[in-house]
Amino acid sequence: MTPPSRRGSTRSQDALLLELAGRLTARDRWLLAMLLEHQVLTRRHITRLCFDGERQTRMRLATLHHLGVVDRVHPHYRLIAAPLHYVLGTAGAAVLAAERGITVRDLGYRRDRLHALAHGVRLAHLVEVNTLFAALVHASRVRPADQGLVAWWSERRAADTWGQIVRPDGYGVWVDGRRRLDVMVELDRGTEPLTRVLAKLPAYSRLAERSGIVTPLLIWLPSARREANLRAALRTAPPGVTILTAAPGPATAPDADDDLAPARPVWLPLHAQSRTDLDGLTRRYGTPLHPTRPLHPTDDDPDAAPIPRPPVLHRGQ
Repeated sequence: MTPPSRRGSTRSQDALLLELAGRLTARDRWLLAMLLEHQVLTRRHITRLCFDGERQTRMRLATLHHLGVVDRVHPHYRLIAAPLHYVLGTAGAAVLAAERGITVRDLGYRRDRLHALAHGVRLAHLVEVNTLFAALVHASRVRPADQGLVAWWSERRAADTWGQIVRPDGYGVWVDGRRRLDVMVELDRGTEPLTRVLAKLPAYSRLAERSGIVTPLLIWLPSARREANLRAALRTAPPGVTILTAAPGPATAPDADDDLAPARPVWLPLHAQSRTDLDGLTRRYGTPLHPTRPLHPTDDDPDAAPIPRPPVLHRGQ
């Protein structure tokens, strides 16, 4: 028999989930899944991902915070106060766990760890990785279904899959027409010697050798000078590694603060002279779509990464 305290807790949880069921849209639930996968998103990220303007984002996030499905933190890094960052809230974790038919513990949610991350030394790096992918999601939103960025895996999911060989900062699949481009992403913030970046490349070569698949590696660097120095050091790439570099600067983004630059013609193959965008890379390095190779994990996998495209809301949602 369930103890009275447990019965009361269960009723309270059921009442919370029942209330939230009528308050959360399909887009809200998608955003909760994105926060579970990618841990920390800024308000700017969330606008790029699924809203049409900052005001709309602020209003909806205020509601979601009031409901307890998201938490917000105001961290400090780079010696300045950062904008609001959002993480999955306790009620949001309960919603996702209920949808999967598991407990919050089985979901892997730990509020204390998320808040420690949001104030830790890894935050800036994670935010910049998510900025890069958010730009690709934003560019995809105007495209037909199953075009643009159709898969985005976090560092944790990529490590679960390839961690014995490589640990990329992210993995994505870009589709243009009838071709797909699978890419690994490494983001360099310029805080370590370039030798640390170079030391990661042989592992990608081993992965290509073992899998028989060459997955291009996108390396985003903090400045044009840093990019030039890396390219000078990369006179030859390890076997099986296709390297493409980009950096913010006059050649790639006229506005140094332009967070949409990664979706533009900024990517330069190692031995090429002209930059191109993800569509150009897909035409050059992509593979034909094949019906037996899904674009993203199947819908019957409860732990699949959320599809990057936000759901379209219909009237009344």
